Amino acid sequence: MSEEIIRVMIVDDVADTCDQLEKLLFFEKDIEVVAKAHNGREAVDAAKKLKPDVILMDINMPEMDGIAATEAITADDPSIQVIIMSVQGETDYLRRAMLAGAREFLIKPVGADDLYKSIRHVHKLGATRPRPVAGRVDSGGDGAAPSGDQPKGQLLAVFSPKGGAGTSAVAANLAIALRQLTGRKVALVDGNLTLGDLNVILNLVSSTTVVDLARRVSEIDRDLLNDVLVTHGSQIKVLLAPPNPQDGETVSPEQLQAILEAMRREFDYVVVDTFSSFTQDRALSVLDVADRIILLMTLEMTCIKNIKLFLEVADLLAYSREKIFLVLNKADNRMGMRVDKVESTIRHKVALQIGNAGQDMALSINQGVPLVIGKRDHPVSRDIFLLARELSGVVTAAALPEVHHPGEDKPTPKARDKPQRGFFGRLF
Repeated sequence: MSEEIIRVMIVDDVADTCDQLEKLLFFEKDIEVVAKAHNGREAVDAAKKLKPDVILMDINMPEMDGIAATEAITADDPSIQVIIMSVQGETDYLRRAMLAGAREFLIKPVGADDLYKSIRHVHKLGATRPRPVAGRVDSGGDGAAPSGDQPKGQLLAVFSPKGGAGTSAVAANLAIALRQLTGRKVALVDGNLTLGDLNVILNLVSSTTVVDLARRVSEIDRDLLNDVLVTHGSQIKVLLAPPNPQDGETVSPEQLQAILEAMRREFDYVVVDTFSSFTQDRALSVLDVADRIILLMTLEMTCIKNIKLFLEVADLLAYSREKIFLVLNKADNRMGMRVDKVESTIRHKVALQIGNAGQDMALSINQGVPLVIGKRDHPVSRDIFLLARELSGVVTAAALPEVHHPGEDKPTPKARDKPQRGFFGRLF
């Protein structure tokens, strides 16, 4: 069988740039340049006639810029995958590109390896993740009920588009809380494959990591998982990131998805600590297959800005709002912002708040003893147990320590004991 050819169109108002990109692609046997255009209007007309698989689109061009051209092309034919190119790397350019329908964003000058990888990646996305009908969610990979008779556990991705929001600490404590609250099989995955911290947070040492599973991805079964995952004292199983960042780079998004699907068949809950970027392929691959995204926000303007940007992109990726569980982490009324005002700005409700543990959380990390174990009666530990209860559907409060936050006169039964419904309910 002959190899499938990826048909590419190059759009740039600088003729030399078009020629240079064409030369870079000339020797790639699976890529063929079928057309070149020098402004957005030419690109729109050529796309209608030639139906290329991938378009390399410059963002700044005369007559019609790359954003407007991308919007017109993807509206007419969503199967065409657009890669936006720009000399500017600011977040606003990225936001505009993704809102227009672009699948990737490359900064000029574009290296050959990045160019080849991006073209093949978006072409594969076009085949495996077609854009769904408005309002509908693709049942194959972003939280809808799995097909077939084999039951699957819940895949919970703890994510923030801003570093420092506390994803690793929350993921570790949440996994342990789920185990203690439900008594079910729980696994924790360090999805930050280059700079993972779960080994430090949990004080774990292991000679086996996610790389060992990636190398044998077609052979993953219960025995192999038991050999590679390490058991924490809380009885959760942990898949660690490799100590060498270069080894983490060898794990592809497809391999990571295959590993997570295999773990979901063996565990009731799989909690994944993710990389703080939704433009990074491996992070996006986790968010795609997750049943719930625990989206962490802090009351900092930079974080709120990135949260708003992610929610816009999540809509474009057809993630349902029920899939995203927004959590305010490090909540503190001394930050000078009201939560209701933030909710109005980002147009999304905060489902739950986790208090600001400050020194206690830092101490627990330094000691390698998660807060829900070392200080189970801590107000933040209780918040994490409440999060575990909402995600698991366990309505009994028997496993929760009876404490209250500083400044409260007494626990509020309505907020603490009554099971939450509506937004917090699972779709399936």
